Amino acid sequence: MGYRTMATDDARKRNWIGWVFFADLLNGLALTLSYLFSKTVTMRYPDKEKWTPYPRFRGHHFLLTDQAGKIKCVACELCARICPCSCITVVPHEDQNGERHPKVFEVDTARCLFCGLCEDACPVEAIALGQLYEFSAYSSGDLRVGRDELLSKPGKTRQGGNVIAARLNTDEGVRVEPKEEDEDGHDWWTRLRRK
Repeated sequence: MGYRTMATDDARKRNWIGWVFFADLLNGLALTLSYLFSKTVTMRYPDKEKWTPYPRFRGHHFLLTDQAGKIKCVACELCARICPCSCITVVPHEDQNGERHPKVFEVDTARCLFCGLCEDACPVEAIALGQLYEFSAYSSGDLRVGRDELLSKPGKTRQGGNVIAARLNTDEGVRVEPKEEDEDGHDWWTRLRRK
């Protein structure tokens, strides 16, 4: 007798849990179906606007310099050792003053996972992942980036997550540049309905 009541209680609990998950499924389907009849959110990239990533975004690598303009990297090779895909190559060099700097610092972005472990492992905060997400090449060899190019890459954004007015420039390669005259954009995420 006690076994039957325990079994029926378990069946009622399973039935109740099933109805809760079914209600969640219906809510999700209702939200999905409501997007069929709503105005679409269209990003007019790259002709009219460009997305500015958040500061926590992990884009293309860049190297930092100190106030004197010297590279911060001390060529300890921790970033190369912690990299799960072995895409960072560091060759140390010691100058006349006994300071270590990288003679070669290369990142193979074709192999990189953009996980940010190199950024976390660096003891002097010399390497970081920045805001640049527009890079491509026809061959994977062109995606190997050297030290001098890493020093010239843009850093992290101070605030982001919005869309700024932009234009497509094909004069010197294909680039998407922010428009100077119209800097204000819209916050793209506010155009999405949550419920």
